Formats: sequence, C-alpha cells, structure tokens
Amino acid sequence: MNDYRLCGGCGAVLNCRPASRVVRAPPLVASNLPRPFTMAVALLALLSVGVRVAAGAEVTVNILYLMYNPKFPKVSVDALSTGFEASLAARRGDIPNGVKVSVIRPSSHDQPIEELFESAVEASKGKLLIAVGPLGNDNVLWSLEHLKNNDVVAFSPLTYSDEARGWNRHLYFTTAEPDAELLTLIRYFAVTLRLSRLGFMYLSDSYFGKESHAFTLKILSGMGYELSGTFSLEGTGGLEVVSTAFDAEWEQFVNTRPLAVLLLGSPNPVTREFVRRMATDDRTTGVYVLAPSSAQVFLINTWRDALEESGRELIPGQLIISGVNPLSNHARFAVVKRFREEVDEYLSSSDEGHRFAMRQELLEDDTSGELMLTGWITGEVVSRALRSTLSLTNSTAFIDSLYEQRRYLIDDLVVGDFGGDCDAFAAWQGAVCQCNQGGSVVYMKEVVDGFRLQPVVTGFLTWGASECSSAGVVLRAPLNGLIVQLMDNVVVYRASLRYLNGASALLGNGRIGERDRFFLHPLEATGDEAVEQLEQMRDVKVIPALFGVVNKEILATENLAFIDPITSNPRMNRFNRNVIYVSPTLAQELYVLVQYISEHPGGNVRVVIRTHDADMILEVLIATLRTYGIFMQSKVIVDNEGSLKPHLPSSGDVFVIGFTALEVYDLAEHLDAKRGLRIFAIYPDVTLMYEELRAAFSRTPPTTTNRFVFATNQPHWAEENSSSLTVQAYHKAVPEPAMRTPMSLRGFSTARLMVSVLDHMEKVDAKLLADYFYSESTINVDDMRYGPFSDVDCIVNGVALASNCLSNYGGTNISVWSLTRLLDPATPPLQNGVTPTLVYVDENKLTQGQVIAIAIGSTLVALLLAALALVLYFTLRNARDNELAPRESTEPVTLVFTDIESSTAQWAGFPELMPDAVASHHKIIRSLMVEYNCYEVKTIGDSFMIACRSPFAAVQLVSELQRQFLSHKWETEVFDRFYHAFEEQRACDDKEYTPPTARLAPDVYGSLWNGLRVRVGVHTGLCDIRYDEVTKGYDYYGGTTNMAARTESVANGGQVLLTRATYLALSEDERKEIDVVPLGLVALRGAPQPVELYQLNAVPGRTFAALRLDREYYFDEGGDGTTITTSDHSSSLADLSESAQMIASSLEALLSTFKVPQREKLLRPYCERWRVPLPNQANPVWDDVYCGDVIRRIAAKVGRVVDHSANGNNELTTSTHSTSVIYISNRCSQLDECFSADQPFVSV
Repeated sequence: MNDYRLCGGCGAVLNCRPASRVVRAPPLVASNLPRPFTMAVALLALLSVGVRVAAGAEVTVNILYLMYNPKFPKVSVDALSTGFEASLAARRGDIPNGVKVSVIRPSSHDQPIEELFESAVEASKGKLLIAVGPLGNDNVLWSLEHLKNNDVVAFSPLTYSDEARGWNRHLYFTTAEPDAELLTLIRYFAVTLRLSRLGFMYLSDSYFGKESHAFTLKILSGMGYELSGTFSLEGTGGLEVVSTAFDAEWEQFVNTRPLAVLLLGSPNPVTREFVRRMATDDRTTGVYVLAPSSAQVFLINTWRDALEESGRELIPGQLIISGVNPLSNHARFAVVKRFREEVDEYLSSSDEGHRFAMRQELLEDDTSGELMLTGWITGEVVSRALRSTLSLTNSTAFIDSLYEQRRYLIDDLVVGDFGGDCDAFAAWQGAVCQCNQGGSVVYMKEVVDGFRLQPVVTGFLTWGASECSSAGVVLRAPLNGLIVQLMDNVVVYRASLRYLNGASALLGNGRIGERDRFFLHPLEATGDEAVEQLEQMRDVKVIPALFGVVNKEILATENLAFIDPITSNPRMNRFNRNVIYVSPTLAQELYVLVQYISEHPGGNVRVVIRTHDADMILEVLIATLRTYGIFMQSKVIVDNEGSLKPHLPSSGDVFVIGFTALEVYDLAEHLDAKRGLRIFAIYPDVTLMYEELRAAFSRTPPTTTNRFVFATNQPHWAEENSSSLTVQAYHKAVPEPAMRTPMSLRGFSTARLMVSVLDHMEKVDAKLLADYFYSESTINVDDMRYGPFSDVDCIVNGVALASNCLSNYGGTNISVWSLTRLLDPATPPLQNGVTPTLVYVDENKLTQGQVIAIAIGSTLVALLLAALALVLYFTLRNARDNELAPRESTEPVTLVFTDIESSTAQWAGFPELMPDAVASHHKIIRSLMVEYNCYEVKTIGDSFMIACRSPFAAVQLVSELQRQFLSHKWETEVFDRFYHAFEEQRACDDKEYTPPTARLAPDVYGSLWNGLRVRVGVHTGLCDIRYDEVTKGYDYYGGTTNMAARTESVANGGQVLLTRATYLALSEDERKEIDVVPLGLVALRGAPQPVELYQLNAVPGRTFAALRLDREYYFDEGGDGTTITTSDHSSSLADLSESAQMIASSLEALLSTFKVPQREKLLRPYCERWRVPLPNQANPVWDDVYCGDVIRRIAAKVGRVVDHSANGNNELTTSTHSTSVIYISNRCSQLDECFSADQPFVSV
C-alpha cells in the first residue's frame, strides 16, 4: 500500500504509482518547519498583524488543519495547504480585534487523524475549535461522530463519495457533491457529445462504484437512454486474481461498441489495466473517457504511460474530467484572477525553496493549481466566517451563525446558501433549511496537448442557490437539434447564422431548470455533401430534429423530425408526419394573397416561377384563384439558368416565386418603373433575401414598395414598444437593433416554442416530438398560436368531418404586408391576420338532371339517391344561425356528437320506416339546439355535431334529448324489436354477456326504452375555429373535436358520456342539478392518455353494456363506429362477392360517362350514407384510379347487405353492435337455444 499514493483531484483516495516528477513542497513535519518559527507560528503571526491581541485576549480560535492524508500524493496535500495559507495571509487584516487565531497542524503526514484530533480537543478547552478538512473518504467518515461529540464544525471536507453527504451541521461543504459531478458528466455526454452509445466501468465490490452505477442507470432511464455496455469486475484481489475474467469482460464490453465511457472505477490495478486498454486497443482508441475529479491524476498518469508504451499520440479532448472549482488558469473568472495574484504574492514573499517549487507547480501543473484554488477558497470561507466577534464566544453560537441563511460571495464565485432548522412556512417563503452543501456548480475540462487541462464551458452545470444540492435536480432528456449551414450558398448560409443568432438566447446554458433542454448544433456542409455528412453524423450521434434552412434532399431524410423547415427553393407542403410547420405553408400564403387580390383587384394575374416544384405550386395556385373566381392570365416557368426579368409584365398582378438575391435589384427597378404593376412574393423568399430587399428598395418611394406584397404570421421584429409578447421577449434577447431580422425572429420564436414543448416531454426523439404536436393539436406560446395539427383522417363513423384533416402545418393569423411595412414597422398591414380554410371550389358542378339520370339507371342507385335526398332535405331545411356559434378561439367550446345506434343496418332492414324516424330524430335535436342556444355545426349521415358556448347548456340539451326520444311516439315497435334481437343474438354468441334491456319486463322496458337509441359524447376544450367560405358556417377542428367524437364512439345506444373536462367546466351548483356516475379512466383508441369519463343518467334506471373499447378508432371507422374490417379497408384489392361485383360493375358503367370531379360529387354521398371511409390519398385531387377504389369499397359494403338479406329466410340475421356490416350467425342450431320462439326478432 505504501508504494501507491492518492492521485486524485480534490478529494479522492487513489492507489496509484508515485508521481513521475519529484516536486519540492512545503513540508508539514513540525521539525522541518522554517526557522526560527514553525509554520503554525508563522501563520499565527501573519493573522495577528494589525490585531495585536494583548495577553488577555477575549477570544481564541484554534483551526485544526485536517486537510492531509497519508494515502494522498504529497504534492496534492501541499497544493491544498499552499492555497489555504495564501488566503489566510491575504486576509490577515480581516480578523476582528480581540480575536486570536492559531492553526494546529499534524506533526507529520503519517500522524493518525485520531491522535491529532484528540490532542487538538485537549489543547482547545475554553477556546473555539474549528476544523479544516478532513481529506479522504475514510477520514471524513471517521470524523462524523467525533465532530458531533465535541461540537466542532469542519470546513470543506473533501470526499469522493456521497456517503457523508446530507444534512449534518458539523460538516460545512463548500464544493458540489460527487453525484453532482456524475450528473454533469452524463449531461455532457447527452448534450455536448450527443453520442448514441455510452459504456460504464466500475468495480463491483466498491460501494462507490455500485452506487454510481445505480445512480447512472436511474438518470439515463429518466431521459429515455440506456447504457450500451458495462465493464464490471471485483478489484479487491488485484489484477492477478481476475486476469482471465478481465479478458472475457473486456471483449464483451468492446463488442458493445461504446463511443464514450464513464470511468467510475476506484484507482486500482484492475482500473489501471482497463484505462491502459482503452488507450491502446484499436477498437477503443478514439472513444471518449469521462471521469470525475477524483480520478483526474490517476487517469492522466495512466493514459500518458499507456500512450508512451504504445507509441501513440494523445487525442486532444478525448479525456473529459469534471471539477468542483474552476481551473486555476481560467482567467475568465474574477475569483481566479485574484487567487493567482494572492498566491503569487504569497509564494514570492520568501526565498524559501518550497515556495519557489510550489510557484513552479502552479504554472506547470494544472491539477496542483486546481487544488491550490480549492485550499484558497476554503481559506476565504473560513476568514469570512470568523468576522463576527459575537459568534466566536462558543461553538454552538458559532455553528448557529454559519447557518443563518449564509451565502459567501467570493468575487464572482458563490458558495452557499447555508441554512439550519426552520419550519415549513419559512421554507415556503424561500428560506434555505437544513442545508450544509455550499457548492452549486460543477465545472468541466478536457485534456489537450502536453496533458494540460483546458476548460470546457459548454459542460458547466449549476442548479443555483435555490437547491441545497443536486439531489433535487432532475436531468431531463435534451433536444439536440441540428441546423445545416450550406456553405456553397451565401444567402442560405447567412440565413442559418441569423436563425441561430435568434435562437441562441433560448438555448441551454447549463443552468438546470431554466431552459437547459433545447440545443442547436451547426453542421457545415455544401449542398451536395449535406445528406451524406448528415447520415454519417447520425451513425454516431443522437439527432432527433433539424431546424432552419434545408434543401429538398435533406428534407427527404427519414426518421428525423423537421421543425418549421425553410426550403432553399420554394416547395409545396406534402403531408409528412415528421415535418412540422409553424410558419404558414406556401398553400396558406397563396390562399391569403389570392383572397386579398379578390377584395383588391389589380388587373390580370400572372405567374413567373423558378423552382423544382413549379408544377404542384401552379396547380394549387390555379385552384386557389378558381375558388375566388379569378382567372390566371399566364404562367412562366423559368429554369435555374434563366432570368425572371424578361417575363415580368408591365401591369396587373404577378406572382414572382423563387427569385434570387441578384434578381431583387431587377425587381426593384422594374416595379419602380411600372406604376400599374403589383408583385406578390412568398415569405420564405422575402426572409432569405431580406438584406437585398432592404438595400434594393431603400431608394424607392413608398408608392413603389406599397406594390410589393407578401403574407406572414410574424409580428414585426423591429417594432419598438410592440404589444406582441413574442417581440418584447425577442428584444430583450436581442438588444442590438441591427441584429433584429425576420430570420432571427423566426429562430427565436421557434426556439421559444420548443422550450414550451419540452416542458411537457420527459423523453425526446423524432417520433415523440411529432406525437406531441399531433396529440396537443393546438399550441399557444405568448401571443403566437400554432395548429391544429392532425395525423388522422377526419372520418367519424365512416364519414369525413372535413375534406382533409391530415395537417402538419399550424400557421395562424396570417396577415398581408407591403414591403413598406417590412422597411418601416410603423406602416400598418394591408390586411389583418386571418387563418385560411384551404377549401377549394371544384371546376365542374353537377346539374339536377344529371343526378336524376343516374337515379334512373339502377334501382339500387335510385334507392341510395333517395336516402341521400332525404338526408339533404332535412339538412338543408335547417338554417344555421351563426350568431349562436362559438367564435372565440381563446374560449372553451363544448362539442356534442350524437349518432343513432345501428342506423345503417336499420336503413337496410326498414327502408320504409327510417325516413320518418330520422326526420323525427332531426326535428327533436334541432328544436333542442334552438332551446338551449347551441349551434349545429354539421350533420353527418344520422349524426349531429353540435357546438355550445355553455357546457351546462350542452348537458341540458343531451339530457333532454334522451327524455324526448323516450316519450316520442314512433308509431312502430320495430326498432325496439330490432335492439331486442340484437342483444339476444349477442348473448347467443357470448355466453358471458347479459342483455341489458332485452329481458326486462314489458312495463319496465316501456318506462326506460322506446324507439331509436342515440348515443352521445360531450367534451369541452379549445378549438381551432374557422369560418368556411363555402358552407358559410363555422367549423371546429383540433383535439377537442377528436376527443368528443372518440367519446361518442365508445358509448352504447341511449347512453350519454361526458369527459372530465366537461364535468369540471360545470359550476358547483350546476353539478348538483345533474346525476352522473364516474366511470374512471378509460383508454380511448387514438387518445395519448386515458380519459376520465362520466355517465350522465338522463333517464334514471337505464343500464348499459360495457363501453365499446374493443372498437378500433383511428377516425377511420365503420358504419356505426365499429372498425371497418380488413376487407373494408382493402376492398380495392380484395376479391368481391358476386353481389358486390355486380354492384361495382353497375356503378362503374353508370359513372363512366361523367368526368372525375362529377364522379366525386356523386360518390361522396354514397360513402356518407353507407358509412364507407374514403381510402387515404397523397394527392387531394381525385383521379380514375381513386374513383375505382371508392366504388369497390361501396360495392363491398352494399354487397354484404344484399347477400345477408337474401339469406334472411334461412338464418338469424341481425346487426352486430352498431356496425353497418350485417352479421349472419349459424351458431345456434335451434332458435330456442338462444331465446324463446315467441320472443320477437327481426329478419333483415
């Protein structure tokens, strides 16, 4: 044991070889102290200068110096001592008059701590005794009982494990705890290195190793990470004992291919061999090694020796080590500057050899300098603690004073807060209670050329004085975003820098709890190399998301989230779940600009465009113009080598899309010359060429800049005293006006959004990021609103709620600006913000004669059209009162979805009865909407979507709805017999099922049930509210709509379900007026979290079957809400039955004479009536193939009804659950096996 010395940084017991250099240091042995005084007397003299305490001194303070340990290298112990002495020497004038200070030191490095402590206690009777140290884990643990028994406080004990940490008024820690260092190393791996595989090394028989391993697993698990591999062996017996096992353990560890390794093995021959192999094995020579300060000297010395033996060179930055103090060469800190001045003055004040040697050590050995700084800081804290004479009268008073909310400010270094016992109310007000941990910062350094230490500022971590220690710190998964800087495109490269500049104010800064989760890392590459470099980086680094400007090749990268990407060339948005736009898409911009043109016409409309996506952009622009009745006069697609200038008209309106930086000056010149011309640009071009636009148009009058028009949802980045919360925060973050640009604001607002999003995410990857946007649907940050986002088709009960609900874009409140406003924020917008609906009018429309002609063609089709006409009749006769529509997006809306149970099967079975029944159904619901001031959003087949401002009005409406259906005279019992038979059939199929209504006594049944059964779902929340220019009514989108529909889908006929949001939206008095039954948390299909539901007892006494949770629910469901079967979804590929083939052939023959848009108009009502979900499509425009797919789906559904009806005389036929698929059962060979022959049933 004596052959090895402790080589750690501040506070670790390490058994390692003697230092390679012999350094003279100030000896601690009393007999060797400088003459004619001992070191203690010399220090006492220094402290006493200016004080001159007389023989009858009032107070004597003995400082017991325990910062030594025979297991530590002598150079390390002497470095600590030198720093402490230098501080006391500099603070000698701060000791109060009447106070005498003495330092009690060990007689030798080997003097047992027990012996020194006992002698000091004996010598300090009647005096105040305080301690400095101890040094080393064993000594600190030994001291715990003795410090307490003698009421002595120890300043700056140094230990390499957390065994002695925690509240203890006799230990006064001034540095961060070991777990905090490990936490910082893990964060550095996740945030700065961003590597995909992390290994861990520890000794399995070491308490420190096992606890560190368990701590690491806990932290990584909370972040969604895991270790790629672990190296673990016992270290007690030495390397010889485990040599065979070492080779096997090493091989399995290396095979996990770690990219970084946490080294938590205690200094030991086993650990030394592990480090040696890390440095010399070809498979690990480039792997990062992360270690705590306790392993610093051991790691550096072992690594140096291994490299020398193998002839390898040091890779700068490969060894990364945490620390509890700044490096002594890090002049960025004021505390370091003063430390160096005072230590240099102290060491230069004498010609003694040991001081000269220590001065050289400070200059040449960064580890020794770091330890000197530790000792010096300890001296600073002790000196400040001794300033109050009143507290020095006895040990209890002195220790109490140390915990009176004490904080030490040493230049720019903060030590504390320290606090003692206090009650909960004091803690609530901000008091620090039971805290003896003064360190709140962990530093980071790397080993560079010459084995010198260099600070790594990005690795610093602090949790502030509000937390006593890192024990309460939660390290959450970071979002390491990437921003590609395309070096071969000056405009794009500049934009990326502007974007990063704006976002940087909100990026992680190492302060836990304050925006320390979002990071952006640049990747410089050319356009041709970017994808390849990105893929190479993703092989080793964790990159969940990409931000800023990209090209189309980068945007095609899979398994990567793109957050509000800006394409270097104009591009139409395609729905891609992992691409999230929060700025307006090109389609949204064009829609708003065309709307503006329709209200402020300027002549013929032309387009000049240069981009690879020109055809699709033109297609959307033409559809937008057609929607507003505007004709496109001409279009010109310019190739990459061509010029836009020759194609610019002299008058009218021209969309110029995809101009270059040089062409900005051509546009300015042409627009200034042609007074009858307006140029409409897209905002991505404007932001990319912002500098050129300012320069080119700066010399033109407002009459020119007023005619350069674009659309944006950004507030103005340069507007002083802006009412926008986003701009106010942006100006604080970017105080220099010259640095404020639209691209910079875009980076800032996107970063602000991501910081808000991360507050709600524990783990982060590309999929989880996308999941959050789609699950939240609408997100509000300051005054910016994004959404709704939706990754599901808006099909409820087989019918589309809207033309297309797949939405990966969330730009809202898009206003129209002129270039004048861009140059001068005082200029108002041309048009205030709107959120476009993106609803387009079709080119062709069907005539009534065409519809009649189709009806004559086929009896089947005639039947379908008759049903459609009936629904349209009752729908159209309802004049919606838009005054009743909730219109404030910031106020909660209560949405109600209703649906008739098993209506499709009943339409097929009772076509002569259902028209009157549905008419009554509609009349009842519409009368209740008027009574309770609710708004009819739409009818979907037999279903209603209703919006109410008041949640209580909605609850009253649905409650009264059930009661009126019960009391209504349906003039037939067929519906009751139908539901009766359905329940009995199910009981036959499922022996454990008990019919809730079929077996009730007639009088009981009549008091509870009558006629059609309607299920209802109610949910309250914020919606994206849009006014539809086509329907001239309001519609409601987003998560609230989806949740209300999901709630309705799981209900049974006659049942009303309220979500917890609706229930809590009721006042306490309102809740007293209703009767509800809590159903607990229910896992709804498609909902990210279980939802708490309540059953409203509208008709007391009703009982229901279990909620219909077995039904798949992806807004792509069957007739009455049940999942469409595999054949339904794949009917375009699957074989059809004979009946279905005949139906498909008939429909194809009948519709073949019509154009595709006309066929779409005809087929949509069939899908609605028969609850057939439309196939997913990438292109919003129908074509021949898509029409064929829809026809085959309709044929598959109708064909089953025909087949089942044909067999009705031979087999029991009924509807299963609420699906429109008719289910034929042969499971009961005799009817009386299921229920008696005289019990009514229906044969459809």
